[in-house]
Amino acid sequence: MIKVLIADDEPHVCRELQYILEQDDSLQIVAICSSGTETLEQISKLNPDIVLLDIAMPGFNGIQLGYYLKKISPQPYLIFVTAYDAYAVEAFRVGAKGYLLKPFSKEDVCEQIKQAKHYLGLCVTASSKSSTNHKRFTNRKLAVESAGKFKLLDKSDIVFAYADNRAVFIRTRNGKYCINRTLTELENEFDPEAFVRCHRNYLVNISKVKEIIPWFKSTYLLVMEDMTKIPVSRAKAKYIRSLFLI
Repeated sequence: MIKVLIADDEPHVCRELQYILEQDDSLQIVAICSSGTETLEQISKLNPDIVLLDIAMPGFNGIQLGYYLKKISPQPYLIFVTAYDAYAVEAFRVGAKGYLLKPFSKEDVCEQIKQAKHYLGLCVTASSKSSTNHKRFTNRKLAVESAGKFKLLDKSDIVFAYADNRAVFIRTRNGKYCINRTLTELENEFDPEAFVRCHRNYLVNISKVKEIIPWFKSTYLLVMEDMTKIPVSRAKAKYIRSLFLI
């Protein structure tokens, strides 16, 4: 059973979500909360797999709770439920994976739950991989050659990696380094929740994306924090839209 927690200060919204979710036998509603304080207590106590969370609530609001949820492990799959689409960017920053706009339909809710199940299924698969893979993703350092020495970079400081004329380079806020690896090797070594291969020549740190600019043929340019503009391939455009809740 997948444990679900509903948090909204509007009783009719809670009832509607409860009615829709109870039609799915694989889901178990473990709590229905009406304030941020109560939600925080129940999440800590019940460890739900999915949290449907209103943003505007008494006590802690949804964004504040989102920042808290980023720090706990295991982190529940967070779906914001709100009447406002202006919170989408902030929702991504706090780790939300879904976004339901009020008034929502049964189809909207079911689609979000479907995506949640797919994500949770991938997490279970990933957790069953070998300890070698686990160590690869939890190793926070990357060795690069610099002035005859090997410098250890924090992977979190990497803005993006790119291929140019058969060479691969790492860009950080403080410099550029050539590395004797392919982008595919880096992609396999880096945490897929932190880095995305948005183009065959680019691997970007999701947290370093500052802006997204619509481009031709329904694709995008990612503006990184160092103001570099990186293209998104047509094959990756749909994934980028879902990733950033566009």
